[in-house]
Amino acid sequence: MVKIIIDYDECDGADCAECVDVCPMEILIIDGDKVVVQNKEDCSLCEVCMDVCPHEAIDVKED
Repeated sequence: MVKIIIDYDECDGADCAECVDVCPMEILIIDGDKVVVQNKEDCSLCEVCMDVCPHEAIDVKED
C-alpha cells in the first residue's frame, strides 16, 4: 500500500498544481482550491510529484 501525505501548510493548492500536472497515474487532482489524493492504490511510486513540488509539500512512501 502507498502512503501519500500532503502538507497543506506548505502546499499552494490550485495556485500551483505542478504535482497534478505531472502525475502520470492521475492520483493527484484539484478539488476546489486544494490538491487531493484519489485512487492511491494506483500510485506507481514514481515520486515525480515530490520532485516538482517547489515547497516539498508531498511525501510518497510505501506503507
